[in-house]
Amino acid sequence: MSASNLTTAFLLDQVRAGDRAAKAQLVARIDPLLQRFARGRVPQMLRHQQDTSDLIQLTGMRVLERLPEIRVDEKGAFFAYLRVALVNALRETIRRQQRSPFAASADPIEAELPAANVDLDDWLSWEQALASMDTQLRGLVLMRFEFGMSFQEIADELGERPDGVRMKLNRALAKMAQVALVAE
Repeated sequence: MSASNLTTAFLLDQVRAGDRAAKAQLVARIDPLLQRFARGRVPQMLRHQQDTSDLIQLTGMRVLERLPEIRVDEKGAFFAYLRVALVNALRETIRRQQRSPFAASADPIEAELPAANVDLDDWLSWEQALASMDTQLRGLVLMRFEFGMSFQEIADELGERPDGVRMKLNRALAKMAQVALVAE
């Protein structure tokens, strides 16, 4: 079986068992996902390429260090963990930047928003809808929209067919829309 056919869950188990090749494969898999997620979310004050690369490297190292404690029993849960780890690293970097005597003043709420022009209410609705979902559906939405994975990549990850993934994603988005409507 080639490395691309191995699920992230399988690689996580192999890394926990001490397999160095699996660790390299896992890093090769998560680095581009973290890059995709970070693109457009790093605030202007941190937008130098080096800062984004450092943030992604820091997140990857922290995740690898904590692998023995990370329990992801449901498919897609690891991607939710990755997202939280990157957002936490981003918040930490923003706090450090704001404490710097050379830092420009910045609104801390805006600093946590995606760097693209996103309405605060829309962003909060998105976060609330994500939080309301069960772990598997949240992982599916995150893989597709936050990490930019194709239907085929998600299907490979979950051991499903791309059409099945597409249908599950449509149901997940319908649930998210219901949560957003109720919140209004």
